[in-house]
Amino acid sequence: MKRLIISVLTAFLCVMLVGCSTPVGTQNDRRFMVTALGFSGKDNITLTAELVTVNSESAESEPRTQVLTYTANSINEALNGILDSLSRPMLLEHCGVIVIDTALSAERFAKICDYCFKENRITLSVYMIAAENPKALLDGEPLYSSAVGYDIMGIIGQKSETEKMNFTNRYFEIESGREKGETAFSLPYFRRGEDGVRLVGTAVFENDKFTHMSEEPK
Repeated sequence: MKRLIISVLTAFLCVMLVGCSTPVGTQNDRRFMVTALGFSGKDNITLTAELVTVNSESAESEPRTQVLTYTANSINEALNGILDSLSRPMLLEHCGVIVIDTALSAERFAKICDYCFKENRITLSVYMIAAENPKALLDGEPLYSSAVGYDIMGIIGQKSETEKMNFTNRYFEIESGREKGETAFSLPYFRRGEDGVRLVGTAVFENDKFTHMSEEPK
C-alpha cells in the first residue's frame, strides 16, 4: 500500500513537472530535465545534477536518467562544467529537490541560498533536504519512478499525507525564516540503502550549519 501511494504521488509530480512551460529555443529532440541538484565541497563547490533525458520526438523512448558531477570555484562555474558535457541546455525549471551536504560550511550554505534566490529558473517551492553525501544519494537506481529526485518528492508527499508529518523544508520556507532572523531550521535527512532512498531522520541546522540529527521518524 505504501509503495502504491508513493508511486501515485511521484507519477502526479512527474506529470506536473513535465507540463511546465519550456523556454523558447529549448524545443528539440532531447531534453535534459534536472530533477535534483546536490551541493557539497569545502574549498570548492561540487555540484551534482540528476537529469532525466526525454526524447520529445519519440513517444516510445523511455526516459533515461543520468547523474553528472562537476567541481569548481563557484556554483555557476560548476553548472557550466556540466552544461559543456551535454548536447542541449539543462532545464532547471523541473528541479524538485536540492540536496545539502551536512558537511557544508555556513558560508557555503548561504551562497547556495543566494544562488537559488537569484536563479529564477529554480522555483521557490523546491524541496531542500540533507544528506551525508549528495552524489551517493542521487547516483543510484530510483525505486518508484524515473528519477531519485521524484522518489524523494513522493516520499515527502506520502509522509505528509498519510502520517501527517509537518515538513517546512521548501526553499521559500527556509529562506523566509532566515530573512526574519531565525537561527535554526530543520531538513528531512535522507540516506541510500539497499531498497533505495529512505527518510531516516531530521537534520537540524543552526546559523546555517548542520549541528545534529533528531530521532528517526516513526
